[in-house]
Amino acid sequence: MNQGATKSVSQSTIQRTLLRLGLRSRRLVRAPMLTAVHRRRRLEFARQYSSWTSTEWRQVAFSDESRFMLHRTDGRWRIRRETSERNHPATIAGTVQAGGGSIMVWGMFSWHSLGSLIIVEGTMDQYKYASVLADHVHPYMRIVFPQDDGIFQQDNARCHTAASVRAWFEEHQDEFTVLPWPANSPDLNPIEHLWDHLDRVVRAMDPQPRNLAQLATALESAWLNIPENTFRDLCDSLPARLAAVRSAKVQGKKGYWPLFVNAFEAAFVASWKLNQLVSDEPA
Repeated sequence: MNQGATKSVSQSTIQRTLLRLGLRSRRLVRAPMLTAVHRRRRLEFARQYSSWTSTEWRQVAFSDESRFMLHRTDGRWRIRRETSERNHPATIAGTVQAGGGSIMVWGMFSWHSLGSLIIVEGTMDQYKYASVLADHVHPYMRIVFPQDDGIFQQDNARCHTAASVRAWFEEHQDEFTVLPWPANSPDLNPIEHLWDHLDRVVRAMDPQPRNLAQLATALESAWLNIPENTFRDLCDSLPARLAAVRSAKVQGKKGYWPLFVNAFEAAFVASWKLNQLVSDEPA
C-alpha cells in the first residue's frame, strides 16, 4: 500500500483510521442469489401466510438436508463496512457447495420435538428419500400430530418433487398436509440455524473427529443435545421472517422486490437469544 507514496503509513494507523470512519471488520453475509421469479414467489408466500401466528407455525415440521465436511477452512470471509451496510449487495458473499470428505444428513423438527437425524449414504435421491418418508416422517407426523393436523415442510429439491414422492404424499394426505415452499429460500427455514448450531458444536469438540465415522457420531450427539428452547424459539421466529420478506423491498426495473437477506436479518434477531447461532461480532 505504501508503494509510490511519499510517506509510509503503518498498518495500525490504517486500522485506526478505518475504525474512526466506522468501517469495522465484519463477517460477510452469505445468501443464495435470487432471480425475479424467486423474489416474486417468496413475496407471494409471505403474504399468503401473513395471518399465521406462532400457534399455526407450531403445527409445522421443518426438514432439510445438509452436508458437513470433515476438514474445512473457516470460510468466514471478512470485509470492512459500516454497521448499516450489513445487507448491502456489495457486502454479501454468494454461497457455493463444498467439496468431498463430507457427510450428508437429513433431519426434521417441530416446535414440539426434534425428529430423527439421518446419515445419508452418498447423495439423497428419490429412492432414499422415499425410505426416509416411510421410516421417519410418517411415524413422526402420526405421533407428534395425532389429530392429523400436522403440516410437513420440505424444499423443492429434485428428490423431493419426483413423481413417486408426490404419489406417496397423496396417499397420506388424510394424515398430514405438505406446505408449499418457495424455491431458494433457506433463510425462511429455521432448520438452517440448527445446521449452523451442529457445525459450531462439532468444531468446538476436542479432540476433533478424525474420520467420517467419528464425524457422524459427533453430529448425532450434537443433534440429540440441542436444547428444547433453541428449536422452539426458532419455530416461533417464522412470523418475523415472513414480515421481513414483506417489508424489505428494493427498487428494480419492474417494481419493488423483497431482499433475501432481510429474512436472514429477522432470523438473526430471533436467534440472538440462542447463544448467537449466527454472529456478527467485530474483529
